[in-house]
Amino acid sequence: MHVLLLNAGSSSLKAALTNSADGQVVARGLADWAGAKEKARYQFAGPDGKERAEDVPWTGHAQAVERFVADLASAHCAAVEAVGHRVVHGGEFTSSVLITPEIRERIAALAELAPLHNPPSLEALAAAERHLPTVPHVAVFDTTFHATMPPEAYTYPIPTKWTRDWGIRRYGFHGLSHAYCTRRAAKMLGRPVDALRLVICHLGHGCSAAAVRGGKCVDTTMGFTPLEGLMMATRSGSIDPSIVVHVQRRCGLSGPDVETALNRESGLLGVSGISADMREILAAAKEGHEGAQLAIGIYAHRVRQTIGALTATLSGIDALVFTAGVGEHAVEIRETICAGLECLGLELDSKVNTSRSPDADVARDGSRGRILVIATREDVTMLREMIEVLTKN
Repeated sequence: MHVLLLNAGSSSLKAALTNSADGQVVARGLADWAGAKEKARYQFAGPDGKERAEDVPWTGHAQAVERFVADLASAHCAAVEAVGHRVVHGGEFTSSVLITPEIRERIAALAELAPLHNPPSLEALAAAERHLPTVPHVAVFDTTFHATMPPEAYTYPIPTKWTRDWGIRRYGFHGLSHAYCTRRAAKMLGRPVDALRLVICHLGHGCSAAAVRGGKCVDTTMGFTPLEGLMMATRSGSIDPSIVVHVQRRCGLSGPDVETALNRESGLLGVSGISADMREILAAAKEGHEGAQLAIGIYAHRVRQTIGALTATLSGIDALVFTAGVGEHAVEIRETICAGLECLGLELDSKVNTSRSPDADVARDGSRGRILVIATREDVTMLREMIEVLTKN
């Protein structure tokens, strides 16, 4: 079976046509308009392996799906037999599901809890259903991996009515990435996954960390929405909730104003004042830009704190994993974060950290805990879960 996997981000769409028998990627596409106002950068690689890239005069998930499906046809790829959709917020869903009108409505109802992510997924879904109306469509949720968290990890210390009647709890996100890195780390270390204590740092446009024991998530940084936890590209991460009340009461901001500010105008962008792109932040910091330097300082400080907290949750750590765009490629950020983690038995080899590409172990030879850099493959997790759903149905 040839399966189309669609991963809709807040300002991008990753697409892959995959053979379910062996996981081989037949064709791959990426549309990215982060920071662009009137155009996107589009890349496509077909069965011949040759990658073609161009600037296109559109920004949007529907157009990206339409273009990728058209390119599959032009490249004479095998017909798509099923479509998998990454959905960030799955609410009470604890497994992947076939998409029906009822399921679509439930996903749409969660959009306000993941305003940067669920709406793009729905837009991509609508476009895919228009162009591929006769094949099954499957929703694969980022929250599923974190469903194993114990009550003390997912329950907020708020009135019971809020948790019991209103369903307010910690869900966790980036589960597809955390699940893949869990399996990949075990393979790299040559140890059974059920014997490992891992802290996984998914550092990209969005950022989260997870504590994984025996292959199962026991805690993570994101919560009721993808806004909680680490500092991100445009999201604030955790702040004192009284700040929200204060700026509404005293500064005249409305609820939507605050939501926009915390989701789209904070994080690296808000602190630096120049960009949400870590590459641009690093370049500006090297030239002495104080806002960029402060942004990097806060970012690394919060990740380092979190690694310590999650290590305590696990009663120790066998490996620290860095993944996603920043985690995989920003060697300076990894080094800054790891400075001081020797107390946890995590010793970074600066030379190896600078010279090796993912997948790699960048810890010193004598380090008690290993430090892994893993190129995340959310599509691999999506395919695994899709096969389970399609087999059952």
